[in-house]
Amino acid sequence: MSNSIWSQFFGAEPQQQQPADKDAIVRVNKNRCPENHPCPSVRVCPVEALSQVRFSAPTADMDKCIKCGKCVRYCPMGAITLS
Repeated sequence: MSNSIWSQFFGAEPQQQQPADKDAIVRVNKNRCPENHPCPSVRVCPVEALSQVRFSAPTADMDKCIKCGKCVRYCPMGAITLS
């Protein structure tokens, strides 16, 4: 069992992501997103492709998105995917 801070809080280490293909789309699973706080993934997007209105689930502007996967890796609830 790992003793990292991540595993202590979330129970498992995050999985490594494969590079996204050019047709990949950022999706937000609203069933996993608590929608009760400012989304931390919005802050880490290098091109400001993620946005959030109040505490709603974030939305992605795929015209801006460079498919780097930072939002996916940073989401503590695993609600954001790139596929």
